[in-house]
Amino acid sequence: MAELATIARPYAEAVFRLARQGNALPAWSDALNLIATVYEDPQMQAVMANPKVISADIERLLLAICGERIDGVARNLIQLLVHNRRLSVLVEIRELFEQLKLEDEGKVDAKISSAFPMEDAQRQHVVNLLSTRFKRNINATVTVDPDLIGGIKVEVGDKVWDASVRGRLQTMAVTLTK
Repeated sequence: MAELATIARPYAEAVFRLARQGNALPAWSDALNLIATVYEDPQMQAVMANPKVISADIERLLLAICGERIDGVARNLIQLLVHNRRLSVLVEIRELFEQLKLEDEGKVDAKISSAFPMEDAQRQHVVNLLSTRFKRNINATVTVDPDLIGGIKVEVGDKVWDASVRGRLQTMAVTLTK
């Protein structure tokens, strides 16, 4: 995955700069989401896996499916990715673009996993703590993971805080086996 991110980063940054200059961040977000969704479709993947289908056909197919829902610059992106054989990084480009967009808006994504459903007050308390820690607004996604046994696990970017019973048991097991 790190390799895909390395390849996708220059494309995502270029698209982000272009979108920001044109005050079109939401439009580009929608366009990248559409293009990546079309690319990920199982039928599209089957067509691209066919050795008889050439890159020009793939380009025409992608452009035809996206149609008028994307503008000329987004069409150019598709053509560039097809020409450079970089379609495989479309999903990563979309994800990196969204991260850059959130950073620009002063926000950061956080995944909060809890062993039990969280009440609104508990969720807000965790979000406030994270907001204070990162000095940004937190875009939180809360999921229930009974495998945690108790407590919570928080992921923000590449940082992970594991305050779950399962995490503590795993730490204890590693300590005891040394």
